[in-house]
Amino acid sequence: MGLKSFIQQVSTLLFSTECNINTKFRFSQSEINEILANADSDNVKYFESLAKIKELSAFDVSYLMSKVKLDDRKISLISSACKMFDEKEFCALGQTFSDFIFRVSANINLLNESNLDVFKELVQCKNELYDFSKALKNPAKARHQRHSSKCAYAFENVFVQ
Repeated sequence: MGLKSFIQQVSTLLFSTECNINTKFRFSQSEINEILANADSDNVKYFESLAKIKELSAFDVSYLMSKVKLDDRKISLISSACKMFDEKEFCALGQTFSDFIFRVSANINLLNESNLDVFKELVQCKNELYDFSKALKNPAKARHQRHSSKCAYAFENVFVQ
């Protein structure tokens, strides 16, 4: 009788576990295990929210969960930023979606819904900067900054023939 009850108990537990598994994820089980193994323990509760953002790959989700201190506001900002990403605009500049996510994560503490447009313009510039803290602290100044029309030369004397 001990073996029969053991098998029944194991089958009952397996069935209940299978029913609790959410199969709506678009990541494989090995990807999910790797993401959760590398994630910050405080960020595990945000895994499902990040997984619902269709633009994010398993690599992007893993990076965000391990490197960024997440909260509901940041998840909302990441979602909004992902919707702003236009592959034609950015890929023409040689930037991938993962590059964009890295820049979002580097500036996530300074981002809000009002300065996302400025952030997008900064990311579209051809540069290797990831930290836009000065521009995001004062987006109106960064957006409307005028360049000097004063001529400057790299040479001390310019000779014209």
